[in-house]
Amino acid sequence: MKTIKAELIIFDLDGTLIDSSSDIAYAANRTLERMGYVKFDIEHIKENIGWGVKVLLERLMPQEPPERILEARRSFLEFYGSHLVVDTYLYSGVAETITRFAELGKKMAIVTNKPEGLTLRLLDEMKIGGASMRRYFPVVVGGDTLVVRKPSPEPIQAAIKAAGGAQGSSVMVGDSPIDAEAGHAAGIFTIGVTYGFRGQDELTGFDILLDRFSGLKDVIE
Repeated sequence: MKTIKAELIIFDLDGTLIDSSSDIAYAANRTLERMGYVKFDIEHIKENIGWGVKVLLERLMPQEPPERILEARRSFLEFYGSHLVVDTYLYSGVAETITRFAELGKKMAIVTNKPEGLTLRLLDEMKIGGASMRRYFPVVVGGDTLVVRKPSPEPIQAAIKAAGGAQGSSVMVGDSPIDAEAGHAAGIFTIGVTYGFRGQDELTGFDILLDRFSGLKDVIE
């Protein structure tokens, strides 16, 4: 398998580092109930995670006008904020691989379409080796950090700048076509993981696909 030299590894969050689908589905379904809708099953909700809260709600309630979507977004953030890491967990191999990259001196960052405040809270509450995940990711660019989000390349470019990295030695790891699109638009190598929220047939835009997170140790030098 092809290997790549990288000093900065940029990760998506949901569907890549963590499986947050149960907690997101809880918040989405509580929001739907409040708005007068019936619940959706978790698989349908997972299919629509990744583009940010507003897009998720627009897809779950496609007939609603913008003001109702805004109301629903406030409800979602209320429910999700109180149920952030109840059933969320790290994917297999994440803790060991992140620890290894830290030992090797790799810089690491997160670029996600999840709101920045919720992302930082989640990283504070989740642990790797007894320590907050946040210690491994000094640079976090959320969906509301800038005026644009993925698939725009700007969040990735901002992360590279904040981490003191370089375009030619950075790599993007994600589970969604928007991660591949954003990475390529930013001019960096992209690695897709197939265990996340998307089927493998949706991941054709990545330079490399991996079935296991731990496989990154064999790909990134």
